[in-house]
Amino acid sequence: MGFLESLALYLIAWALLVLVAYLLRRDLVKGLVVIMWSSERAAQFITKISKRLSFVPLRIYVAVALLLFLLAAYSPYFPIPAGLGVAYMPGFAYLLVGSTYQAAAALAGGASVQEAALIGGQAGAVPLLPGITIPWDQLPYIALAVAVGVALHEFLHGYAAVRFGIKLKTAGVFSAFFVASGAFVEPDDKELKESSLVAKLAVFASGVAANVALALAALAIYLIGVNLGLGGAVLTNINAPTHQLGLEQGDIVKAVNGCGISTKIAVPAQLLSVLNKLVGNPYGAPLCDPNQTITLIIQRGSNELVQDVPAAALMRGAEILGLVYNGPLYRAGVRPGDVLTAIYGCGGVYRIYSSGQLLQTLQNIVERDLCKPGDEIIVTVVRNNTAINYTVILGVNPSNTSRPFFGIYTNGLGEIGFNTQLLNISLFSNTLFVKIIMWFFLINLGLAMINALPIYPLDGGLLVQSLLERALGERGARLAIYVISLAFAAFLIFDSALGFMGGIYKEVFNLLK
Repeated sequence: MGFLESLALYLIAWALLVLVAYLLRRDLVKGLVVIMWSSERAAQFITKISKRLSFVPLRIYVAVALLLFLLAAYSPYFPIPAGLGVAYMPGFAYLLVGSTYQAAAALAGGASVQEAALIGGQAGAVPLLPGITIPWDQLPYIALAVAVGVALHEFLHGYAAVRFGIKLKTAGVFSAFFVASGAFVEPDDKELKESSLVAKLAVFASGVAANVALALAALAIYLIGVNLGLGGAVLTNINAPTHQLGLEQGDIVKAVNGCGISTKIAVPAQLLSVLNKLVGNPYGAPLCDPNQTITLIIQRGSNELVQDVPAAALMRGAEILGLVYNGPLYRAGVRPGDVLTAIYGCGGVYRIYSSGQLLQTLQNIVERDLCKPGDEIIVTVVRNNTAINYTVILGVNPSNTSRPFFGIYTNGLGEIGFNTQLLNISLFSNTLFVKIIMWFFLINLGLAMINALPIYPLDGGLLVQSLLERALGERGARLAIYVISLAFAAFLIFDSALGFMGGIYKEVFNLLK
């Protein structure tokens, strides 16, 4: 489905939702843009539940809420799922400012939008648009995560207000074009304004704290589940190479053994990463010899099978993604997309099985002075299933004029599944367990990170304004938070636009499907 068709379907879906809401109650629809429902009874219900939970020591609650708030956007590291373990990403505030600077510098230096998007890492700022940035089939998982995350977010806002004696006027839900959707509680403005600084900090931090707590809970459940075997790479499509490897539609790859590696598989990206490591992609010494066998543990229906795959089937050469323009290989006729399979010259005949082996071979040639600038070599590449030989005259290495220059970018070589068609990431899907938990983690983390930013009237903006009022007074704090808000909003808009235009969201949501 093309972009225009997806956009049309997206708008039609919103129009139908607005029509249903209007037919049910006219006052639910505000200018065809927002659907909103609010109720005093909902606020009374939240107040009643909050009073029943008032046994939690207030000081401990405030301390934990503030700690979780800071963890969302302002800590140097935040834990995220990574295969069978945990990795760490910078807090969103650091990521937003840093990625904006890097991407802007790249654009100023002449990089394309796609290159700048990759350099800046904008994917996290892409809005979730059904049918456009996310497939429609992911909507149920997202809706579940949003419903739970938003409900607890707003409940804890109300809980903190009630604990500090601030009356709740109304509570409700809203949506604007599916994108800005959520719930809200409305404390009494006068009572909130006249409350202590600690009360304000607790009220404004509580919603973000709720989402961080849910994200961390999802991370813990994810780690337990995938280590118990609930993860895996589900084959949702079949192409000729995967069929030749003995894989079938619906197979779930649960583990990979061979060439010194034995590991469970949690998600498709991990499967491809392990296979790349075995053959040396994108750089490094291959762990496998072409004559060895890689064993895949597969769940097919209710049966667990062992599928042996010759390492040679995964070692088909080095796919070239990027070449130095007008460099030696480029001048000879080699082009991006070619798969380099052999080098003749420089003291021998070198059969190339993978990207890592190619880089290792070139490094060996250079360090052992097996070739000099101006020497001729012959390279064999496969293009459209046809082997072609090119005569290459080696250039002069800019960093050492006595050594040869080939004109291959070290980061311009393909990896299995990500840049090659042998196994493609789009052929695989996560298990149902991983889909639900990953979306639960990502949605709650996203809600926390965005709301924690110092942008008025987000929770982070209101919290920072409350702190600034102590030092600058009400008027000065209002002016300062407006300036800060404009800066961070500009970063967010820039990153979102660049991530969208650069197409980074396609790769991200492909990994999550």
